[in-house]
Amino acid sequence: MAEQMPPKKQKKKGCGTILLVLLLLVLLICGGLLLWVRGEIAGKAGGETVTVEIPQGASTAGIANRLEEAGVIGNSTVFRLYSKLVAKADGSYQYGTFELARSSSYDAVILALQQTAHYEETVTVTFPEGYNAFQMGDVLEEAGLCTREEFIQAINTHDFQVDFWEEIGKDPLKIVRLEGYLFPDTYEFYADEDVDSIITRILNNFEAKVLTDERRKEIDASGYTLDQLVTLAAIVQKESFEQEEMATVASVFVNRLQPDSPVPRLESDTTGNYIQDYLLPYLGGEASEEQLNFYDSYAVAGIPGGCIANPGLDAIDAVLNPAETNYYYFVTDIEYTYYYGVTWQDHLNNIAKAKAVNLEHGKVGL
Repeated sequence: MAEQMPPKKQKKKGCGTILLVLLLLVLLICGGLLLWVRGEIAGKAGGETVTVEIPQGASTAGIANRLEEAGVIGNSTVFRLYSKLVAKADGSYQYGTFELARSSSYDAVILALQQTAHYEETVTVTFPEGYNAFQMGDVLEEAGLCTREEFIQAINTHDFQVDFWEEIGKDPLKIVRLEGYLFPDTYEFYADEDVDSIITRILNNFEAKVLTDERRKEIDASGYTLDQLVTLAAIVQKESFEQEEMATVASVFVNRLQPDSPVPRLESDTTGNYIQDYLLPYLGGEASEEQLNFYDSYAVAGIPGGCIANPGLDAIDAVLNPAETNYYYFVTDIEYTYYYGVTWQDHLNNIAKAKAVNLEHGKVGL
């Protein structure tokens, strides 16, 4: 009987083919998705015109949902990403009634929504850098837009649809919840605009101007929370008479925050001024020691929990990019000259110099 040979093993030809097919499918899907997104952004000409109502204070997400429902765009998520990352248009949209074509290009929609939809009376107000919420409330009240009390109550009790909302600290010791996030700038509001719409526009402007992709990277690298950043920047803002001094002023406070610092408290008089001039009057003179210490840079080590003002971009960038110094002290004279020191003795000598300059101008002391 002849010996039977074992059957030859079949080569596995199918595995490579399957992988190749899967790879091609993935490439086709990605390519198709890219083409769809490009087509969605580009839109189509000649679509039917529809009426879209954008309410006061609507967020980009709310606007995108209304546009999708009306058929003006095909996908609200893609529109939100395009508005924020490509067009940089968040915070610039107007409210009112708009006539828009279905399947419009995103650029055409954004341009249309940035135009005033109706000709109502407007009021222009300017909030200087370093103004606190109470001062901003006074500006709005003087402009006839709302009362200071309505403004403060809204920023303390109302919720707002902005992407960074969850990053805003909600500690119960906070007396003015949105202090630090009310971006100082010139705004044009409608005469009949409600207080929530006003605040939403201010917060959207903070997001658009402050929370850029580049600055987000710097914030992440700094280790500061958003609350800590605006709180420290507000102190730098109030302590700086000139923009040119901000980076050096910031270096003094940043040096004090280091683990080996001989001066672990910021000790800025601006926090005490805020407590005395604004918080105590607002609270009717009744505040717990814990509440006041939450804001007092003499009472606590490190950055206080409560913010005292609304800083501009220069102060924020100074905190993120302070000058490289070994200073722990500074003092200014009546001519706004800054004297920086490394040691307490340096500081005492600088105080004497500043007092001498002040005395020449008829001022005793600092």
